[in-house]
Amino acid sequence: MADLLRSGNTMLNMACPVCSNPIFRNRDGKTFCPTCNRDVKVVKSRPHQDNVIKSEPNIKEQEKGYHYDKQNELINSLEEVLLEKIEIITNKLKNENHLQLIETYTNILINCFEILNTIQSKR
Repeated sequence: MADLLRSGNTMLNMACPVCSNPIFRNRDGKTFCPTCNRDVKVVKSRPHQDNVIKSEPNIKEQEKGYHYDKQNELINSLEEVLLEKIEIITNKLKNENHLQLIETYTNILINCFEILNTIQSKR
C-alpha cells in the first residue's frame, strides 16, 4: 500500500465490500482494491444514505459476481420496500383507535425493523 501511495495513488476513506481493505484511486480517477485486484465503483445514493460501494468482479469471478450483484440488488429493493411499508403503517397507526389493530400494526413494525437491522448488520 505504501508503494501505491508513493506512485501517486490516493487512499480513500472507504473499504472494499469484498475484503474490507482500503480502496485506492489512481491518477486517472479509477477506484480499485489492490488486495482483490478489482475495480470498485462508488455510486452516489440518496441524500439520507452514505455512498454505496460496488465492486467489479475480476474475470475469474464473473459468474459469482452476477449472483453477488443480483443479491445486492434484491437486498436493496427489499430495504426500500420495507421502509415504504414502515411509513405507510406508521401513518395508519397515528389515526388508529382499535387496540387489536394497534397491536397488529406494532407487531408488523417490529418485524420490519428486525429485518432491516439484520440486513444492515450483514453489510
